[in-house]
Amino acid sequence: MMVVPVISYHEQWLFVKPFTLGMWALTIVIYIYNGFVLWLIERKHSPELQGSALNQAGILLCLSFTRLFSLDGDQLKNNLTRMITVAWLFVAIIVGQCYTASLTSMLTVRRLAPRVADYESLKNANAVVGYGRGAHVASYLVDVLGFKNENIRGFTSPEEYAHALRNKEIAAVFLEAPFSKLFLARYCKSFMVAATFGEGGFAFVLPRGSFMVTDFTKALLNVSESGTLQTIEKRMLGSEQCVDMESDHDEYGRLGLSSFWSLFILTGGTSTIALVIHVIITLRNHFRY
Repeated sequence: MMVVPVISYHEQWLFVKPFTLGMWALTIVIYIYNGFVLWLIERKHSPELQGSALNQAGILLCLSFTRLFSLDGDQLKNNLTRMITVAWLFVAIIVGQCYTASLTSMLTVRRLAPRVADYESLKNANAVVGYGRGAHVASYLVDVLGFKNENIRGFTSPEEYAHALRNKEIAAVFLEAPFSKLFLARYCKSFMVAATFGEGGFAFVLPRGSFMVTDFTKALLNVSESGTLQTIEKRMLGSEQCVDMESDHDEYGRLGLSSFWSLFILTGGTSTIALVIHVIITLRNHFRY
């Protein structure tokens, strides 16, 4: 395995991550719905809300997403629209503050990515890499991966790997899978696996024709299929305590509908009640005259 240091990064579309897709969809729908009701009630009293169908469609979108924070009490001619605006503004402030707090948290919490993506970039850059001294990895780096002898350096302990990586003496360290897992268990926040290779490993060597081959094969299959091997690995890794003091959280809790459904019911219900009252008043006036 190729183990490399991690770097911090932020996703390009991080600004949409505070809300779930359902939350974004309902927010847009509620904004358009509230803007439609406000436009429908106010258009008789405001000449700027009238005109061609295309012009009114643009006005409707403007009301939905911008006019909310620019309208004041004097511009609203109807008490129903004042009621809609108060409820709408109350919900918008709470949702906006929650979005800002969540986005701020995401921007301040570090996201991790490998500093080096693959061994080819190391080889092309003529970078120095490390390996566990005494292992067959050195010959594999030279004969198979194509690194130069002068660009590989041997180390004998996890502390040496970590020190060399942090001081940029080497760009990556190549270790057998068991050693890399132990290394990452100890340095769990500073390094990560960037690439894995299927070459080599550990094995039992017996004389050709040995009567113990069958017994060894059955025993290894039993250990592997029964889950004993995984249990041993977890126990071995669990004995290693992470010495990195820095705390990182890579998963973010996204805000969904369950957190705001009551607010959406408030603003949507207020607009619906105002719309019903407006329709009743309009019909009553129409039939009266």
